[in-house]
Amino acid sequence: MAKNVSRAPKVSQSSNRPNKGIFAFFDKIFNMDRLLGGEFPASQLRYVLWVSGLIVIYIVSSLNAESLIHKIDKAKFVLEEKRADYTTQKADFMKAGKQSEIIKKVAPMGLEENKVPPTKIVVED
Repeated sequence: MAKNVSRAPKVSQSSNRPNKGIFAFFDKIFNMDRLLGGEFPASQLRYVLWVSGLIVIYIVSSLNAESLIHKIDKAKFVLEEKRADYTTQKADFMKAGKQSEIIKKVAPMGLEENKVPPTKIVVED
Protein backbone atom coordinates (compact mmCIF):
# COMPACT_ATOMS: atom_id res chain seq x y z
CA MET A 1 0.00 0.00 0.00
CA ALA A 2 1.22 3.48 -0.92
CA LYS A 3 2.03 6.07 1.65
CA ASN A 4 0.06 9.39 1.64
CA VAL A 5 2.32 12.33 0.96
CA SER A 6 1.18 15.98 0.86
CA ARG A 7 2.25 18.01 -2.11
CA ALA A 8 3.74 21.45 -1.90
CA PRO A 9 1.37 24.20 -3.08
CA LYS A 10 2.04 25.55 -6.57
CA VAL A 11 3.51 29.02 -6.68
CA SER A 12 1.57 31.40 -8.93
CA GLN A 13 3.57 33.18 -11.63
CA SER A 14 1.44 36.37 -11.60
CA SER A 15 1.27 38.37 -8.40
CA ASN A 16 -2.27 39.52 -7.54
CA ARG A 17 -3.18 40.17 -11.17
CA PRO A 18 -6.82 39.97 -12.17
CA ASN A 19 -7.52 37.13 -14.58
CA LYS A 20 -10.55 38.55 -16.41
CA GLY A 21 -11.96 41.85 -17.54
CA ILE A 22 -10.77 44.99 -19.20
CA PHE A 23 -8.37 45.83 -16.38
CA ALA A 24 -6.60 42.48 -16.80
CA PHE A 25 -6.18 43.32 -20.48
CA PHE A 26 -4.91 46.80 -19.54
CA ASP A 27 -2.53 45.28 -16.98
CA LYS A 28 -1.26 42.72 -19.49
CA ILE A 29 -0.54 45.34 -22.16
CA PHE A 30 1.06 48.02 -19.98
CA ASN A 31 2.51 45.72 -17.28
CA MET A 32 1.51 47.89 -14.32
CA ASP A 33 3.65 45.86 -11.90
CA ARG A 34 6.80 46.86 -13.77
CA LEU A 35 5.73 50.52 -14.09
CA LEU A 36 4.67 50.98 -10.48
CA GLY A 37 7.19 48.70 -8.85
CA GLY A 38 4.60 46.09 -7.93
CA GLU A 39 3.15 48.30 -5.20
CA PHE A 40 -0.04 49.32 -6.99
CA PRO A 41 -2.32 46.45 -7.98
CA ALA A 42 -4.29 46.85 -11.19
CA SER A 43 -7.48 45.96 -9.33
CA GLN A 44 -7.25 49.35 -7.63
CA LEU A 45 -7.17 51.05 -11.01
CA ARG A 46 -10.96 50.88 -11.35
CA TYR A 47 -11.37 52.82 -8.09
CA VAL A 48 -8.86 55.42 -9.19
CA LEU A 49 -10.73 55.81 -12.48
CA TRP A 50 -14.06 56.02 -10.61
CA VAL A 51 -12.77 58.77 -8.32
CA SER A 52 -11.23 60.56 -11.31
CA GLY A 53 -14.57 60.39 -13.10
CA LEU A 54 -16.34 61.81 -10.07
CA ILE A 55 -13.84 64.65 -9.90
CA VAL A 56 -14.39 65.45 -13.59
CA ILE A 57 -18.17 65.41 -13.07
CA TYR A 58 -17.77 67.73 -10.05
CA ILE A 59 -15.65 70.18 -12.04
CA VAL A 60 -18.05 70.20 -15.00
CA SER A 61 -21.00 70.65 -12.66
CA SER A 62 -19.40 73.59 -10.87
CA LEU A 63 -18.49 75.25 -14.20
CA ASN A 64 -22.06 74.84 -15.43
CA ALA A 65 -23.38 76.30 -12.18
CA GLU A 66 -21.10 79.33 -12.50
CA SER A 67 -22.18 79.80 -16.11
CA LEU A 68 -25.83 79.64 -15.08
CA ILE A 69 -25.26 82.19 -12.30
CA HIS A 70 -23.59 84.49 -14.84
CA LYS A 71 -26.55 84.15 -17.23
CA ILE A 72 -29.02 84.86 -14.40
CA ASP A 73 -27.11 87.99 -13.37
CA LYS A 74 -27.04 89.18 -16.98
CA ALA A 75 -30.79 88.57 -17.33
CA LYS A 76 -31.44 90.50 -14.09
CA PHE A 77 -29.42 93.43 -15.43
CA VAL A 78 -31.36 93.44 -18.72
CA LEU A 79 -34.64 93.22 -16.80
CA GLU A 80 -33.71 96.23 -14.64
CA GLU A 81 -32.78 98.21 -17.76
CA LYS A 82 -36.12 97.42 -19.41
CA ARG A 83 -38.01 98.23 -16.21
CA ALA A 84 -36.25 101.61 -16.02
CA ASP A 85 -37.05 102.32 -19.69
CA TYR A 86 -40.70 101.39 -19.13
CA THR A 87 -40.98 103.67 -16.10
CA THR A 88 -39.37 106.57 -17.99
CA GLN A 89 -41.62 106.15 -21.04
CA LYS A 90 -44.72 105.83 -18.87
CA ALA A 91 -43.84 109.07 -17.07
CA ASP A 92 -43.27 110.81 -20.43
CA PHE A 93 -46.64 109.63 -21.76
CA MET A 94 -48.43 110.73 -18.59
CA LYS A 95 -46.81 114.16 -18.86
CA ALA A 96 -47.63 114.44 -22.58
CA GLY A 97 -51.30 113.67 -21.89
CA LYS A 98 -51.79 116.63 -19.53
CA GLN A 99 -53.96 119.49 -20.77
CA SER A 100 -51.24 122.11 -20.32
CA GLU A 101 -48.79 120.10 -22.47
CA ILE A 102 -51.39 119.59 -25.20
CA ILE A 103 -52.11 123.35 -25.28
CA LYS A 104 -48.40 124.08 -25.74
CA LYS A 105 -48.19 121.64 -28.67
CA VAL A 106 -51.29 122.93 -30.54
CA ALA A 107 -50.60 126.67 -30.00
CA PRO A 108 -48.42 126.93 -33.17
CA MET A 109 -51.37 125.60 -35.22
CA GLY A 110 -53.55 128.51 -34.06
CA LEU A 111 -55.69 126.51 -31.67
CA GLU A 112 -56.31 127.81 -28.18
CA GLU A 113 -58.15 126.77 -25.09
CA ASN A 114 -61.86 127.63 -24.82
CA LYS A 115 -62.38 130.40 -22.25
CA VAL A 116 -66.17 129.95 -22.03
CA PRO A 117 -67.36 126.86 -20.25
CA PRO A 118 -69.59 124.53 -22.25
CA THR A 119 -73.35 125.03 -22.08
CA LYS A 120 -75.90 122.31 -21.71
CA ILE A 121 -78.53 122.05 -24.45
CA VAL A 122 -81.88 120.71 -23.34
CA VAL A 123 -84.40 119.57 -25.97
CA GLU A 124 -88.02 119.27 -24.93
CA ASP A 125 -90.35 116.84 -26.69
